[in-house]
Amino acid sequence: MRPLLFLLLALPISTSAQTAPTPAPVEIVNLEQHLWTTMAEGDFATVRSLFARDFIEVDDHIQAVDALLISLKHCKLESYELRDLQVRILSRDSALTAYHVVNTFNCGTEDKPERKNYDNNSTTVWVRQPGTARWLVQAHSETPAKS
Repeated sequence: MRPLLFLLLALPISTSAQTAPTPAPVEIVNLEQHLWTTMAEGDFATVRSLFARDFIEVDDHIQAVDALLISLKHCKLESYELRDLQVRILSRDSALTAYHVVNTFNCGTEDKPERKNYDNNSTTVWVRQPGTARWLVQAHSETPAKS
């Protein structure tokens, strides 16, 4: 009798601990905007903390998070505008953003600025970390937008 009682008492606890609420699209929009804001502010510790350890980026080449951070330190994000941002909830623990981004990076110095302007269509995959409420970027891709 005791093992059955223990099992019945434990069942609701283990079931509720495994079920995270489905995120609202606005939560994912806020995460994406926060990511871009911290990149523009040059807050690299926060930027790094928003990426999964096994993050991958695909644009004109493929790179992991450390290479991305080196690029961001060399070329400062000066301005950005996210347009037509859409969210697709893939599961309780994953979501995708798709949007048009227009941005400017300065890859030079204050004395000799070297500005690069980009016009891309982008996607970001956000994944909730197991057993937590914390969301991290798992993957990001950018494709030049057609004029």
